[in-house]
Amino acid sequence: MTIPTIDANVYQAAHETAVLTNFPNLNLLKFSGETRLDLLNRMSTQAVLDLKAGEGAATILTTDVGRIIDRLILYVASQDVYALTGDNHADNIARYLLHFVFFNDDFHIENVSAQWPGFGVYGPQAGAKLADAGFPVTDLPLHHWREDEIVGVETYLHARDPIAGGGYLILCAAKGRDVLWQHLVDSGLFVADAEAYETLRIEAGHPRFGHELTQNYIPLEANLWDDVSFNKGCYIGQEIIARLESRNRLAKKLVKLMPTASVAAGSQLTANGKNAGTLTSVAQTPHGFVALGYVKTAVLEAGSELVVGETAVHL
Repeated sequence: MTIPTIDANVYQAAHETAVLTNFPNLNLLKFSGETRLDLLNRMSTQAVLDLKAGEGAATILTTDVGRIIDRLILYVASQDVYALTGDNHADNIARYLLHFVFFNDDFHIENVSAQWPGFGVYGPQAGAKLADAGFPVTDLPLHHWREDEIVGVETYLHARDPIAGGGYLILCAAKGRDVLWQHLVDSGLFVADAEAYETLRIEAGHPRFGHELTQNYIPLEANLWDDVSFNKGCYIGQEIIARLESRNRLAKKLVKLMPTASVAAGSQLTANGKNAGTLTSVAQTPHGFVALGYVKTAVLEAGSELVVGETAVHL
């Protein structure tokens, strides 16, 4: 498996100014109907029932034993709710949610991914660069959004989990995608390709669907505490998650790691000859290798040295 890498100039831009990246596999669902927020509230970990237009939240769908199905990023509009799913996962999520629609629910789902292509802008000057590109308001709370028209293109700007100090998601009408992309490039943003973005994501410690977000793990192990409400009503998987929170004891935790040489995602971590966890993502920066992985809590507390085969892996 090829390890993602990043050009040194793009890496520098990401950490000093801002970079622009394309999300070709971004998946977006549209929920409508009077009970749209009610169903999402009773199905996922976050309290979302009282979200207002222009607001948003991250929430997690879990199995009955608290394992991660997907992390949804919700964006609330006046008549609809939009949800980002994991890459190429929207149709699966739509089918899953429809199994839990009651006869008295007014809830409808549409996959609108093709209608709204998306870009990411990341770095310490991401907001300033977007302001230079004509976005009137960039100071938004996390996951909140606003609608604008930029170079004649219907555009939606969303505050996203930051990388290197800042992060935004831009959705735009499909017919204006190329015009808006070129405008952002012309405004001075460096372009980060898919490998570069993946490297920056791993370095930032953000979990990704299919890598760190799978049914092998629960949200608390993935450090997604802020995506879980411990005061709301019941949802699927709540009992397990609440029990783990009350005991304050997790079997493993997602951590950022620094392998001393090339290793493959999926490799087993060992400590003192015993299984200690699993690498989930690996990339190479200009300063060396970075990785994410789940490590047993007991190993972390003991400070044991980690290896993959003969390769040392540092915390």
